[in-house]
Amino acid sequence: EVKNLGLEDCWIIGGWYVCGLVGENRGSIVSSYSTGAVSGYDYVGGLVGYNEGSITSSYSTGAVSGVYLVGGLVGYNYFEGSITSSYSTGAVSGGSGVGGLVGKNYGSILSSYSTGAVSGVYLVGGLVGDNGGSIMSSYSTGAVSGNSDVGGLVGYNWYGSIMSSYSTGAVSGSSEV
Repeated sequence: EVKNLGLEDCWIIGGWYVCGLVGENRGSIVSSYSTGAVSGYDYVGGLVGYNEGSITSSYSTGAVSGVYLVGGLVGYNYFEGSITSSYSTGAVSGGSGVGGLVGKNYGSILSSYSTGAVSGVYLVGGLVGDNGGSIMSSYSTGAVSGNSDVGGLVGYNWYGSIMSSYSTGAVSGSSEV
């Protein structure tokens, strides 16, 4: 368990499982945060790179950049992963699977949000880039831009469920926008 822990003004650069606080989470993260810039290649998140545990009441405020599965809070939220009452505010940029909160979600997101601008190439969303899980009572407000499969809330919804959620940011792209 990681609880009541913060990493401030970080500047982290790496390859895989790159993040502001926890590279791979299979436990629980509660009331924790990171502020600062994070940059990597794959599984890149402002707080967590890969999540298969629970994240509750936590946040990230720094800019996040990468190539695949890049998220303001979590790069990849896997099947057993849950994100509740958490948020990200930094700008997020990448290639494929880029989201303001989560790059790729196959788990659950509840009562969470993102406010930063999001830019990418493919599977780009204000909250989630690629969704195959559940999203409930969540929102995004940042501008979103990309080439294809671009959405204000979710770039691509692959058999996922979205309920009581919204986005307010401007969205631009070339196809499937």
